[in-house]
Amino acid sequence: MPSSREPHPIIEAAAFSPATEVELDRGLRVKRWPFALLCVSLGLVSIALFTFNASAVRFDLMPDSAKLEITTGMPSYRLGERYLMLAGDYTVTASAEGYAPLSADIRIEQLAEQNIFLQLTQLPGTLVVSTEPASQAQVFLDQKPVGLTPIELTSVQAGRHHLTVHAERFLPFDTDIEIEGQNSRQHLVVNLKPAWAQVTITSQPTGASISLDGIALAKTPATLEVLQGPRELLVTQPGFKPWQTLLDVVAQQDLTLPMINLSSADGLLRVNSTPHSASVTIADAYRGQTPLSLSLAPEQAYRMRLSKPGYQTVEHTVSVNADKEAHLDIQLTPILGNIHLTISPQEASLSVDGQILAVTSRRLELTAVAHTIRVEMPGYQTQEFTVTPLPEQTQVFVIRLKTIAEAKLAAIPSTITNDLGQELKLILPGTFTMGADRREPGRRANEIEKQVALKRLFYLSSHEVTNAQYQQFDSQHESGMLGRALLSGGDRPVVNVSWDDAVAFCNWLSAKQGLASAYERRDDQWHPVIPMTTGYRLPTEAEWAWASRYAAGSTPSRFPWGDTMPPVEVLANYADESAANLVPNILIGYTDHFRGTAPVGSFAANPLGLYDLAGNVSEWIHDYYSQEAATSLLIDPTGPNEGEKHVIRGSNYTHGRLSELRWTFRDLGQAPRPDVGFRVARYVE
Repeated sequence: MPSSREPHPIIEAAAFSPATEVELDRGLRVKRWPFALLCVSLGLVSIALFTFNASAVRFDLMPDSAKLEITTGMPSYRLGERYLMLAGDYTVTASAEGYAPLSADIRIEQLAEQNIFLQLTQLPGTLVVSTEPASQAQVFLDQKPVGLTPIELTSVQAGRHHLTVHAERFLPFDTDIEIEGQNSRQHLVVNLKPAWAQVTITSQPTGASISLDGIALAKTPATLEVLQGPRELLVTQPGFKPWQTLLDVVAQQDLTLPMINLSSADGLLRVNSTPHSASVTIADAYRGQTPLSLSLAPEQAYRMRLSKPGYQTVEHTVSVNADKEAHLDIQLTPILGNIHLTISPQEASLSVDGQILAVTSRRLELTAVAHTIRVEMPGYQTQEFTVTPLPEQTQVFVIRLKTIAEAKLAAIPSTITNDLGQELKLILPGTFTMGADRREPGRRANEIEKQVALKRLFYLSSHEVTNAQYQQFDSQHESGMLGRALLSGGDRPVVNVSWDDAVAFCNWLSAKQGLASAYERRDDQWHPVIPMTTGYRLPTEAEWAWASRYAAGSTPSRFPWGDTMPPVEVLANYADESAANLVPNILIGYTDHFRGTAPVGSFAANPLGLYDLAGNVSEWIHDYYSQEAATSLLIDPTGPNEGEKHVIRGSNYTHGRLSELRWTFRDLGQAPRPDVGFRVARYVE
């Protein structure tokens, strides 16, 4: 550096002289190299920044042969199997032969690596379906009908499909088929298999008509093409019985039936009698009542018997010709008995079964069946009763009509109806023997004979209590079933109720009618109110026996129909032939058309207007059960004061043995049973 002591140098201006062109060009050529270097550096930096910020994106294409193109978005660079792409939105397209073009909007995230799956949709294919043998069969693709073969199905989406082919008289064809798609064409030939079998039918005699499922087809002998499945075969020939069977035909399994030997047709026998309603038995089997038409096998001799109460039994030997009709008219001979009537006053009129007789006619000769005798006179109470004359015997009846003064009793209604619609009949008292003689066949040890006198008038319901009536008291009660017999119909007698249930019903009915209860609850048991009220109750055993066995008069029968087994006509619902699989013992040849219980009142009432005292269901009785003998006359007996079980009286729909069908049969119980119901009673005053 110069010393401070030295003077500063003098700077002088130099004259300006502009550079020449040659000099300027040389200067520019010298400065381009740094610029180029700068550009390269900037490019490398950009590449570095792009590489550093880009995501390595792998596109997985289905199918593999598809070609990919990135159409919109920021620049990208393919590096092997991956694309270097900055974060952002892009549009890509893909295409492949046999597939629909794909265009997809994608978003690239700021990730180091990213996989994107793109699947192209195959173009549909064509399926051609035909059948062998050629047939217009219905084709279903994926359960939808598409037409009849031969058929070309276009635009079928690639993939697995379900194909079904139905042709008349052929087995259905069912399969899964893989459609290749990609505009390919596939062929399927369906080999149809017959849905029938050859059935060969022969008969003796030949020429019989063959019908299948009611359609006439041919005459024997014949071989028929029969579609598979159950088929009803009927073979008929005039003069012969039809022959039928059920065939179970299996496709392609031919069947030859054994020779069908047709039997000669039955003949028809028409039986009539005078009078009508005679019971007809053939070979000891009951067949019905006249007038009657019977089908019988031809060329056989049959022993036929006609019987009717009050008439002599007639026996005949009959036969019929095949497919012919025969007639038999029989005049029955009446069995007569004598009735001697002593009537007071003598001027009273007399009628029998509604026919008025001459005043002098007091000795009557009548058939030995029940007849209604009616004696009446103005100012007197009419008397009407039923009597059955005894063959070759004279029965004497003394009839005294009551005066007006004596007719006070007549003011008591003979029939009353309560709020449930139950009809009750007035039962006049009397003296009788209850029980059975020790020598009586079928008698049981508990049927001890007792002398009984009923003094108090009482009402007894003409029908047993029905399910519909009982359900007004207990809406939840169901009588149920016994085997296949339905017991719960509304008009059928209620069953499966205990003695306590029946008593509770009686008290409920008394309250409904405004009557005093006949029973009271003490010590967790029902007991009759003493003295007995006029409320509803169960009938006493004496009342039941009097109203049933003695309804027709002072001479009781062993059975409801008479003194011998079996019954000759249908009188009640017993264990008939329809109950063979329901109960152990049935009445052979007896048909009342009811397997289980019958609607109440289905059969005729007894002379007092009471129904079903025999048959249908047995009945709960008021009395405690006992087997004690009585040494003196019993007046209005109500049974023991205490006990464990109660009396059950009357036969029912499960009974078919001699002992059970007798009037004097006694049973006992407490718990509900499917064969025991009840009817109601009450004192008049």
